[in-house]
Amino acid sequence: MDNLPSHAVSGSTPVHHRFFDRILDPIYRDWFRTQVIGSENIPEQGPALIVGNHAGAFAIDALMVVHALEKNSSRELHLLGADFLFQDPMRELMAHLNVHPATFESANELLQAGYLVGVWPEGVNGVGKTIEHRYQLQEFGRAGFARLAAINGVPIIPTAVIGAEEAYPLMARVEGILDWAGFPYLPVTPTFPALGPLGLIPFPSRWTISFGLPIAPPKSDNALDAFACSDQVRSELTQTIRELLSQRSSIF
Repeated sequence: MDNLPSHAVSGSTPVHHRFFDRILDPIYRDWFRTQVIGSENIPEQGPALIVGNHAGAFAIDALMVVHALEKNSSRELHLLGADFLFQDPMRELMAHLNVHPATFESANELLQAGYLVGVWPEGVNGVGKTIEHRYQLQEFGRAGFARLAAINGVPIIPTAVIGAEEAYPLMARVEGILDWAGFPYLPVTPTFPALGPLGLIPFPSRWTISFGLPIAPPKSDNALDAFACSDQVRSELTQTIRELLSQRSSIF
């Protein structure tokens, strides 16, 4: 547990976390008018994996899932983040916000400590998909989350998010220009970077976050079982996303 921030062990809520909650709450409640489905599928205690689709240029969907859990259950979510998030001066802030390096060891440690862990298998390719590919799930990689579930015997909660694609519609991604800062690309939306910091204000799309029925972990962590489980989760998410989109009366 040496790599976990002290508040994660004690269960206390740090000042940084409360500050961001005050910022996120009006966005979640009034700007995105977020509807949450299936919060009863979140286990009241014990470890589990929250596995979701990823989009929206700036990964705000992960923050909204965190907030949805805090508003609709008693659980905090620990996130796995890309390497560039842990460069100074962001490293300490990430620790306070329950964001941890996206390594197998870090995730395994969190699960063994009894936490909910959020995984977005599409990674940067999900966040960086342009508007013409919206709601089309990218590849899930090496099924690492399924291996984690098998090793720790924890359920997987497929979590579908609708709304992030329209909050930050990505028109293009310019790669290479921010290599010096460790960022994989510069996102180009209808308002960013053209309007500078104002372009970071998301469009007021309507959001739905759906926590699906728990999926049992694979019988083993071998490649065959892990990929079969990963494919099942991806299929469940695809089906839920299609259903939610068909039921949506308006984007905004």
